[in-house]
Amino acid sequence: MSSLWHSITVAPALGVVLGLAPVMLVRQRSEKGKQSGHAPDRPPFVVRVIRVISQCVLQIGCWFITTAGTRITVEGLENLPEKGPLLIAARHYHHLYDGCILLRCIPRRMHIFVALDWIRTRWQRSLMEWACTTLVWPTVLRTERLFLTTDGQEGERIFRIDEVKKYLRNAVKDAMLLLRQGEGLVIFPEAYPNVDPDPNPKDCGAAFLPFRAGFVRLVALAERDKQTRVAIVPTGFCYTPGKRRWQVTLRLGTPLYRQDYEDATALASVIEERVQELSH
Repeated sequence: MSSLWHSITVAPALGVVLGLAPVMLVRQRSEKGKQSGHAPDRPPFVVRVIRVISQCVLQIGCWFITTAGTRITVEGLENLPEKGPLLIAARHYHHLYDGCILLRCIPRRMHIFVALDWIRTRWQRSLMEWACTTLVWPTVLRTERLFLTTDGQEGERIFRIDEVKKYLRNAVKDAMLLLRQGEGLVIFPEAYPNVDPDPNPKDCGAAFLPFRAGFVRLVALAERDKQTRVAIVPTGFCYTPGKRRWQVTLRLGTPLYRQDYEDATALASVIEERVQELSH
C-alpha cells in the first residue's frame, strides 16, 4: 500500500498536551499502587482512561479552533452508520480545519491517518509520535517529502529513509485493528491539502489531486477476517472565504462497500468522483 496521507499538524498534540495533567495523574496513581504493594489498575483500564481524557480534550480543542476560524454547515449526517467499522474518505482542503471539523461534527470517535514528514525538529517528532500513539492515530511518512524537512542543521534529517517501511507497516496494522474493532477512521486520499504552510503539488493550482487507492486496499485487508464489513463514506468540503472566518460546508455521502465493486481501482474511482461532487 503506497498511499501516504497528510497530517493534521495541531489536533493530535492538542488532545494530549492539554490533557497531559489528568493523564499523568492516572499514570501516577497506577505507579503508586505498584510501589505500595496494592494491586495496580489493569493496563487496559488505564489505557482506556487516558484515551477517553485525550479524546474529550481534543474534541473541546477542535470546537474552539473551528469556532474561531470557521462557520460550519453539515449535510448528510444521516448517512453515517451509527456503529460498526467506518472509513471516511475526505477531500483535503485545509491542513488544520478539515480534521478539526470532522472531529467536531462526526458523532462518533474518529481516528485520523496522518503523515509526520512535515516535522522539522526532534522535539516535535517526539511530541507528535507520543500524541498519535495516545490517540491511536496511524502515522506514516511520505517518501517524496521525507528529505525536505530538517532540524535546522544542514544535512541532518529528522527521519531516515529506512524508517518509511516500518511506519507504513505499523500504520496498516493499527488501521486494520481499529476497523476490526468497529472504530472510525479518517483518510485524505489526495495526500495533500489546498491550504498548507508547506509547498506541495497543489501549489500549481490543482483543486484536486488524483486519489491514491491504498485506502481501498486497507479496507480489503481489514475484511480478510470474513467478519468485518467497512462502510466507506465519501466526504466533501466546500470552503468559501469570509471577512473573518471561512464558510465551510461539510457533505457526507451515502456509504459504499468494497464487495459491491469489481476491484479496488473501480471503487477508488467512484469514491473520488463522489468526493469531488460533494465538494462543489
